[in-house]
Amino acid sequence: MNRKLKNFPFVLLFLFSVSASYAKTATTETTLHDFMEDYTKPASKKAKKGDKAALERILKEIPNWALDEQKTKWKEITDAAFASGDLESSCKNCHKEYKKEYKKSYRKRPIQVSNELINFLKNSK
Repeated sequence: MNRKLKNFPFVLLFLFSVSASYAKTATTETTLHDFMEDYTKPASKKAKKGDKAALERILKEIPNWALDEQKTKWKEITDAAFASGDLESSCKNCHKEYKKEYKKSYRKRPIQVSNELINFLKNSK
């Protein structure tokens, strides 16, 4: 029993360092382009087959990754897609409005995506 008590501070230190590390990585940095390729494309394909859960989660988050002056418009686009039930219209309308600008000027702009969302999307593949 004495040996167990001697190891207790080390166990606490380990748990503290793991929790601190987790807190620092609550998000993953990527680019909007890479996120779209890795997660939105597969979610869109699933939505066409009737499973819209992943695409719905993505569309709720997308306005958060817009430039500050574009957040309102991005939110309007996603809200209109939800209201119509045509989630794909969000992709089409946003690309129509912003794709050229983003491709030219913001392709490598980093965004922070919650690990919770990434885990949800990986588990829904």
